[in-house]
Amino acid sequence: MQEAIPIEAQAQAPQRTLAVAAIGLALVVLGGSVYNILPLITAGAVDKLGFSAGQAGAMSSVLTFASGVSAVMAGAWVRSLSWRLGAAIALGGMCLMCVAAMLTHGYGAVVVWLGLAAFLASAAFSLGMTVLSDGRESARGFGVAIAIQSAYQIAALWAGPSLLELSGLVGVLALLAIPSGLGVALAPLLPAAGRAVQARGAAKGLVRPATLAAFIGFTAFFIGAGAYWTYLELMGQAQGITPQQVGNWSAVAVAAGIPGGALAWLQGDRFGNFRPLILACVLILTAAALLTGLHGAAAFGAAGAIYYFAWCYGVAYQYALVNDVDPTGRAIAITGGCAFFGSAGGAALAALFVTPPDYSAVVRIVAVTICVSTAMFAIAAALHQRDGRAASR
Repeated sequence: MQEAIPIEAQAQAPQRTLAVAAIGLALVVLGGSVYNILPLITAGAVDKLGFSAGQAGAMSSVLTFASGVSAVMAGAWVRSLSWRLGAAIALGGMCLMCVAAMLTHGYGAVVVWLGLAAFLASAAFSLGMTVLSDGRESARGFGVAIAIQSAYQIAALWAGPSLLELSGLVGVLALLAIPSGLGVALAPLLPAAGRAVQARGAAKGLVRPATLAAFIGFTAFFIGAGAYWTYLELMGQAQGITPQQVGNWSAVAVAAGIPGGALAWLQGDRFGNFRPLILACVLILTAAALLTGLHGAAAFGAAGAIYYFAWCYGVAYQYALVNDVDPTGRAIAITGGCAFFGSAGGAALAALFVTPPDYSAVVRIVAVTICVSTAMFAIAAALHQRDGRAASR
C-alpha cells in the first residue's frame, strides 16, 4: 500500500517545483549569456584591446567550439554528478574565468580564459535545460527560457555599445562575471538529482534511431539558422538597404522571438510536440520567400521577424520532442552541441555557395534545412511511437 503524502507536503510540492524551475531558468540565461553577447565581446576585443578582425573572428570560433564540446560532454555527467555541485562549478568557474580575462590583455591568454568561460557557461546552460526538461509539459519551460534569453539579448546588445564606450571590454565581461558569481548562491537550492532515468546502457539509449533522428533534425535547423544570421546584414545591403535599416530590422527580429517563446509557454502540449513544428516550418519557408529581395525593405524586415518568431516558437518544441524520445534524460544537454556545431557548419556551408552580391544560396539553404529538420523530427516521433507500441506488447 502506497504511503499517504501529508497535506503539508502536498501544499509545498508546487512551490518546490516552481522554485527549481526558476533556478533552471536562471542557469539557462546565465549559461547562454557568453554566446548571446559574443558580438560585444569581439567588438570590445578589437576596439579596446587592439585585436585584428581576424583575431576576433578566430576567438569567436574558439568560444563557439568550446561551448559545443561542453554541451556534448554534459551528456556524460548531467545525470550522474550532483546538480548542486555541477551548478556551483559551472557558475563559479565561469565567474573566475571572466575575472581572469578582465585582468589580462595578451591575445592568447584572453582567448584561453574566455574559451574556458564559454565551456563552463555552456555546462551551466546544459544543466539548466536538463532541469527544465524534468518539468510537466516541458515545452512550457523551454518556451519561457527562450523568451527570457531573447529579452536578455536585446537588453545586453542595446546597452552594450554604451558600456563599451564607458568601461571597455572589462565592463562587458563584468556583465558575465557578476551575475554568474551571484548565481552560485542558487546552487544549494537545487535538488541533488532529477527524475529517475535509464542509467544502464545510457550510451546505447542516446544512439537509438528515434534519438539520432531528433539530433539530426535539431542540427539541420541550426545549419539554416547559422547561414541566415551570418549573412543577414550582407543580404540586406545587397538589396540596397542601409546598414542602419538592417540593424533596426534585426532588433525587431530579435524582439519577435519573445512572443514566439511566450506562445510555446501558453500553448504547452495542447497540440502535441510535432504539429507546432509544422507551423514553424511553414513560417520559416514564408520568411525565406520574403528574403529573395523581390519585395522591398519592409518584406526583408518582416522576414526577419517571422523567422525569429518561428525560431523561438519551434525550438521550444524541438527540445520537447527530443526530451520525449530520449529514455536517458541526457539528450537535452547534448542538443546544445548540435546547435553550436550546426550554426558553425551553416556559416561555412553558405560561404561555399554565396557569390556576392547574389545571396540566393542562403535562401535555399534556409528552405532546405527547415524541411529536412521537420522531416527528421517526424521520423523521430514515428519511431518513438513504434518503440512504445512494441514495448507495450
